[in-house]
Amino acid sequence: MKKHHTNEYFEGFVLGMDSACKAAEYLENLVEHYDPEKLGEQIEEIHAIEHEADLNKHKLMQKLAKEFITPIEREDIILLLQQIDNVTDFIEDVVRKMFMYNAKSMRHEALEFASIIKQCCYESRDALKELPGFQKNSDRLASAIVKVNDYEEQGDRLYCAAMRRLYCENAESLERITWTKLFDWMEACCDACEDMMESVELVVMKNS
Repeated sequence: MKKHHTNEYFEGFVLGMDSACKAAEYLENLVEHYDPEKLGEQIEEIHAIEHEADLNKHKLMQKLAKEFITPIEREDIILLLQQIDNVTDFIEDVVRKMFMYNAKSMRHEALEFASIIKQCCYESRDALKELPGFQKNSDRLASAIVKVNDYEEQGDRLYCAAMRRLYCENAESLERITWTKLFDWMEACCDACEDMMESVELVVMKNS
């Protein structure tokens, strides 16, 4: 099998995370310069990023359906493609829910969350870049995975603090409902990166 042919899946994983990183950067900028009047337009813009991710996933799924020999097990390729796509989907969903629940203003924890989500995506992409040569680059891969886990734990702590503040202050019931949902989805973005890294670790163990 030709080298470029084999590596196309690994390159596709990274391309998928490129889309997730773009979505995370978009979310961070949206939160930092929040304007609820622009959400309708912003939904379309972040959906374009999500659509780009979908096209990459479908292209690789079609390729997989026609091939008998793959660099790692077919089930692992399918799982990683879906988990990578989930990250972009979840980030898009945060913006959709801001629109759906008509979030009138931004809470400061949301900007912290957006930054953590972005870092989770960056480190996940770095880990996937090391996957093709994991036997030679095991230290760099392991380091990136640990960093994702560290950021996910930061997200957990922030989620707990943000929810406590939300329910301890005199927030209106509608705002409380809105931000409960939004913080849930922001945490889910971090969890999605961690889940993907757990799958990467399993792939490495199975192929070592």
